Amino acid sequence: MVHRTALTRIEFLVGLITATLLIGCFLAAMFRLRTEADMMKCKNNLKQLVIGAANHHAVEGGLPSIADQGNKTPTGAGIVSIFGTLRLYLENGPVIYRPGESPASNYHAHSSVEFTFQWKDGFIGSQDGGVANQPWKVFVCSSDDSAEQLRDIPITLPDGITGYYATGSYAANGLLPWGVKRRGEFPGEFSNTILFGERPQVCVNADGETIYNLWGVGFYSPHMPAFATLTPTDPPGLWSTNHIAPALPLPEVEGPVPIRIGRVDAPTTEIGIALPIQRIRPGRPCDPRLPGTPHSRGMQVAMCDGSVRVFSTSTNAWVFWKACVPATG
Repeated sequence: MVHRTALTRIEFLVGLITATLLIGCFLAAMFRLRTEADMMKCKNNLKQLVIGAANHHAVEGGLPSIADQGNKTPTGAGIVSIFGTLRLYLENGPVIYRPGESPASNYHAHSSVEFTFQWKDGFIGSQDGGVANQPWKVFVCSSDDSAEQLRDIPITLPDGITGYYATGSYAANGLLPWGVKRRGEFPGEFSNTILFGERPQVCVNADGETIYNLWGVGFYSPHMPAFATLTPTDPPGLWSTNHIAPALPLPEVEGPVPIRIGRVDAPTTEIGIALPIQRIRPGRPCDPRLPGTPHSRGMQVAMCDGSVRVFSTSTNAWVFWKACVPATG
């Protein structure tokens, strides 16, 4: 009797297909786990930003200014950003820049400039570059692959001086009353309102122009870390943000939303934006005038009550803008 020990061709093919399917299922599961882990890291960052805003509100009686221009802002010279202010309420580290006390270069110096500082225990540390030129982890979403530890981005400030900045993945909701003193505890009437959303570190539009989301930029600009922010008319001469924002008040019922672009005194256009949240994909153009997310499930947003929710990229304009305007339910 002859005993067969080798696999037949059919058995070999069946085994090969089975192994391929198992490997495919394993890789898909690993990809999903990594995606969920990245979303969780991003979610934790957003929660930290809300804590910083709440701490600022408790100490100062309001949210920080969204830009450092105009009255009652840190310097009035466009130096300190909203995230630059919040950073002091997020970490208990050395303070290299103090508004009104330190030179502006301490805030936006190139990485070739070394700063030394002393910790409370006497340890002497150092860092290369100013505060705003540091790629702080809390300001970068691990899913955002539009840039990697990007810094030393040169931007001309309103006074003509060049500052150097690092990119970030988050943006403040420009439709909130930033910089306004208010009574009561946070969040109050802001509970159901978006505080922070996502914006890619680097956005190349259809014309090939590169717009950065620079967490440390403190003046009205397309590069400021915000969305739906319109440049005020006072003080005069401020640069346009080129952001898209809804014309307020919003319509009472769901439907098309007229918009303004760049400035509060810009004319409204009835065309509007049907889908205000875009999915950012490598190699594809994006619209820097709108928020955007690298997550396939949608954009994570931090609400003023501390919760983090996900808005699908198919969310229509009226629903999204309604969640951005305070006291709208």
